[in-house]
Amino acid sequence: MSGFQMKTIPSTASRMDLLPGQSNERVPKKRSSNIPAQLPPERRQSSLNTIRRSIGIVPPEDNTNETIRKTSVAWQTMSQNLNLHLEQQRRKSELTSRRLQSIVDTNQQPEHVTISIDEVEVVPSVTVKPHRPSDAGSMIDFDKEKLDDLSTLKTDVHVVPMETLVERFESNLQSGLTDDTVRQHQSKYGQNRLTPPPKPSLIWMFFKQILVGFNGILWVATLFAFLSYKPFGDPDPDVTNLGLGVVLVLVIFSNGIFNFYQEVKSMKIVASFSHLQPTITTVKRNGMEMQINAEELVPGDIVRINMGQKVPADCRLITCDDLQVNTSELTGESEPVNCTVKCTNLNFMETTNLVFYPSLIVQGTANAIVVNIGDETVLGQVGKLTRGAEGSNITGLHREINRFVLFVICAALTSVILIWITWAAWLNVKQNGYITLNGNIVNSIGMVVAFIPEGLPAAVTLVLTIVAKRMYKQKVLVKSLATVETFNFVSVIATDKTGTLTMNQMTITALLWGKLGEYMVPIHRSEEETTTTDEERVIDRKRPSLHPNAKSNALKDLLLGACLCNNAVFQSTSKTSEEDEDSNTETAEEANKLVGDAADVALYHLSQDKCSVDIEQVRRVNPRINVLPFNSKNKFMITANLLEQNLIKNPDESVLITLKGAPDFVLPRCTTYKQDDGDEESPMTDEFKQSIQQRQEALGKSGYRVIAMLQQRVTKDQYDANINEYKKFKKQAQTVSDEPDLNGLPRNNYCFIGMFSLLDPARPEVPDAVLKARRAQIRVAMVTGDHPTTAAAIAKKVNILSKEISLENGIDTFKVERNNQTGEMSAHMMRNSKTLLGTHSIGELTTNIEVKGVSTEEEKKKKPSLFQRIRFYFSDPNQVKDVEKIPLIPYGVVVAGGDIHSMDDYMWDWVLSHQELVFARTSPEQKLRIVMEFTKRGEIVAVTGDGTNDAPALKQADLGVAMAAGTDVAREAGDMILLDNNFSSIIKAIETGRLLSDNLKKVAIYLLPGGSWSEVLPVFFTIWLGIPLSLSAFLAIIFCMLNDVVNALAMVSEKAERDIMSRPPAIRQKTHLLDWKLLFHAYLIVGNIECFSAFFCFFWYHSSQGISVNKIFFTYADYTNNPPANKTVDDLALIQQNGQCIYYVALCIMQFFNLLTSRTRYVSFFQHNPFYGKGKNLTVIFGILFSTCVGLVITLIPWLNHVFKTHPVPVRFVCPALGFGTALFLLDELRKYLVRRFPNSFLAKMAW
Repeated sequence: MSGFQMKTIPSTASRMDLLPGQSNERVPKKRSSNIPAQLPPERRQSSLNTIRRSIGIVPPEDNTNETIRKTSVAWQTMSQNLNLHLEQQRRKSELTSRRLQSIVDTNQQPEHVTISIDEVEVVPSVTVKPHRPSDAGSMIDFDKEKLDDLSTLKTDVHVVPMETLVERFESNLQSGLTDDTVRQHQSKYGQNRLTPPPKPSLIWMFFKQILVGFNGILWVATLFAFLSYKPFGDPDPDVTNLGLGVVLVLVIFSNGIFNFYQEVKSMKIVASFSHLQPTITTVKRNGMEMQINAEELVPGDIVRINMGQKVPADCRLITCDDLQVNTSELTGESEPVNCTVKCTNLNFMETTNLVFYPSLIVQGTANAIVVNIGDETVLGQVGKLTRGAEGSNITGLHREINRFVLFVICAALTSVILIWITWAAWLNVKQNGYITLNGNIVNSIGMVVAFIPEGLPAAVTLVLTIVAKRMYKQKVLVKSLATVETFNFVSVIATDKTGTLTMNQMTITALLWGKLGEYMVPIHRSEEETTTTDEERVIDRKRPSLHPNAKSNALKDLLLGACLCNNAVFQSTSKTSEEDEDSNTETAEEANKLVGDAADVALYHLSQDKCSVDIEQVRRVNPRINVLPFNSKNKFMITANLLEQNLIKNPDESVLITLKGAPDFVLPRCTTYKQDDGDEESPMTDEFKQSIQQRQEALGKSGYRVIAMLQQRVTKDQYDANINEYKKFKKQAQTVSDEPDLNGLPRNNYCFIGMFSLLDPARPEVPDAVLKARRAQIRVAMVTGDHPTTAAAIAKKVNILSKEISLENGIDTFKVERNNQTGEMSAHMMRNSKTLLGTHSIGELTTNIEVKGVSTEEEKKKKPSLFQRIRFYFSDPNQVKDVEKIPLIPYGVVVAGGDIHSMDDYMWDWVLSHQELVFARTSPEQKLRIVMEFTKRGEIVAVTGDGTNDAPALKQADLGVAMAAGTDVAREAGDMILLDNNFSSIIKAIETGRLLSDNLKKVAIYLLPGGSWSEVLPVFFTIWLGIPLSLSAFLAIIFCMLNDVVNALAMVSEKAERDIMSRPPAIRQKTHLLDWKLLFHAYLIVGNIECFSAFFCFFWYHSSQGISVNKIFFTYADYTNNPPANKTVDDLALIQQNGQCIYYVALCIMQFFNLLTSRTRYVSFFQHNPFYGKGKNLTVIFGILFSTCVGLVITLIPWLNHVFKTHPVPVRFVCPALGFGTALFLLDELRKYLVRRFPNSFLAKMAW
């Protein structure tokens, strides 16, 4: 058997089985090595939440935490079970040994002693040392003579020698698996994929759609409609009430079917996102390293795992270099585990030589062999105990819909209560017989139906489906479609430079060493490309290049460093189906891909393509023995290589230590430098450092990135001594140090060899995207780790530092100085590095560091009240309170990361008041601080990131935008993933977010006037003003569900208005889907005009029948008891029924004009018409035609006339509605013109 199993184990179980006893047995939680067992569950869970939120795995307070908690409990349960079993076997073994010794002592002939197998079980003697995951030196002492019998362990993948494990899986540590073995293992073990949880039942989803939300309220109305037929309608039930109930049932089912269809469709689209971003892992097969989809892994595969990646399967470590793994996904441990290649615990779940899927690599690299995949992994087994559907997070869009629903429920309940109070206290007493109990029930039904915007749920569902389709085409992966709405509020985008603003395709343009030495790399151009760029002219103006064959030891050392201090490697990649379509045949060379950091790839191409260096041969003869990978905090990389022995130059073994990094970070570590010619080293001087800085500044101003190369040679014995001393130091108790851990490599005494200049061109579409963001009044702040001059140069190219603001008005900077006598720190603020603007004495740093999702112990213990729990669904508890934004000044600013820790509130206010911002040489911690300072000042921040350490900033931001090329940790922390790593995709997402918000507002402004106000007023007028009911409950339902819903769905399909990206961002605290401005416009303006128009047509028809207006108002029961104009009661009923149909048709006509005016918020209808151009939306025309057909069917079909008392409508009585509708259209066009013409006027501030 290839791996351990988690199941019930029979008495004859193999030693590879996992759990003892019955699988359904409930056992206590495991005792964590870091968390005492006696701690309450809340404390243990808080450690899990703290680490998960600190690295940005999940958002706070969501149902994912509950799933992770259950997984952690399952892990602890199984681990504790194993510990108990091992302890039981150990004690049993000791007892057996004592019994045997006792028998030997009491009997003279021990060879005749017989021991029952049922009573004695012999197990290997094992001594277990206390397990400390952080202690890399701890290990288990095994009795090697009895190591062959490991049945007690139930799994031995962590204990057996590596050779045994490799042989078991038919693998090879050097070459990996062969293709034949892979095929055999795939047929035996299947794919490396967890069985997904069962999909939600479609039947349950359908019933949920027809039972919850607005449909739940309609079911109550339906019940009373049937009750009003019988028994409330006895002894003469009105069949109209029965028909009303049937119509309500049809309405509920049609609404539920549509929402069910759109929900399923949206789920399929979102599910297809997973295919856009497969998990890629590096594996060794057939002696070659290649990149494959993680789902193709099989037991026995040799994989490489690096910092920022997920462990692709359960693996045993072969080699590891300072590997730290965060296992909080499984165990709930708050601290990363230091991994080793040695077994540290018999319990495989506690040993540190195994890593489990999907743990996160937070530091270091390792090679490992896969021991279990898919459902046989630990997560696959514990997942069976905890598997269940996860609830969705409450987003801003959800809260806006909840606020809308709350308003509707409150308004409907208030209205129903009012009419019942009026009926019970007055009408039933003073006007007995005017409105019966049954009649008041029908009025209540009409009131409820009137207030419910039946088209809203369908519109929200449809708009999210449209957004999903749009995001799918743009290759933007959004984890929750509802978060797209947040882009409507984004006011600041804090973006990386490399790979986001630039193409991440670096090219080495020059090698520089000494004071004047340089070599310009040849650039191959076609005959048409004869012009040179500004960047090339900067280098061309320098000293002429040396000939490539010129002998310079510094140049050779630079190339040697480029080969050795470099992690770029060629790897085979799996062909996708799309690639197969493009080419039917493929050579082995075409299947290889150079994988690594962009700078490493550029150095690789320089050495191999430009300088004809065989890199692989250089690496083979100078093997790497130690490495410190590059990270964003140190900003350098160090390698140690055992140099090739040479009888002349290197007679003894020696080690070359190469350091590569940013010049301003690594220069202080140098004591010497290589001269222009020869192999001599000169002492480092301030003059030489200044010349290097000047070179770096000159190159940086033209957008070049500069990398320095340092070397140090030591003997092998000296290197080994340093490493041994480092290991001893690591085993001892260490104090906290600000110095980074260099894996025993030297910190200082390096020789400065030279520098490389690299050019990473800006993406061609980024400058226009930045200008588009600026027109939308969104500030774009560059946050990069590059040198300030390089960052500023790129910022100018992509318009972050624009010509109109920064170049013409000036770029501000500041310099922090400390007074040695007083100890006070001062910031000198300057413009264009020349003009002193002022000096500020830096005070105390008063900004609170409150990371989103991390709560204090007091906050965790404090349980929210019932009011707070309810409020959570309507307002965001983490939302920053309304603060007055600081006024902006028309200048740019460049801030160095080293000065950020010295900034107080005054300096932050001054820096963030600039319209254009660049933060250079920043660390991930400083990036997090920048985000928090923006948020503190009321900004809504979208942040891009791709590294592991970017996760806190991504999670702290209102919108975290991860790059597809980034680490797994960053992708999990982000709210969305840019699959093309393109900054312009963020601008498209912002436009989509604004369009989503606009269209939902348009739906609301369309539904409320006709479907709510104009249906509610007839009921109140009937009760309070004593006039006949002008709109029946049946016609109100038809109007809401058929006429309005179709037009509302047509509104959802509207395209973006021309000015959508020229408006300022919405203010989250003040902008809601339903606010007082929208209600004022919908009810008091449009609603009253529509209601007046419909009543005008209603009363005009009555006048034509000889019933004037003064004979209608305040008549109450007298209207039928003493009929006006010598009309009979039947005549009055017929006139009222005709009038109700006229009111209904007039209201439909008015809504047609409201539909045309509501299509745009600010732009004229003629600039955004539905017939042609960018605003083309033929669904609006279809909606009007459909609504017209519904009106004709309702009023002309005889059967409907008989059952629901409808009648054909004389055209002349609804013609006034055309005039009033035209007036409404022209009035709104005038309003939009004045809003555009006078954007700061009172009318513009009142605009919805």
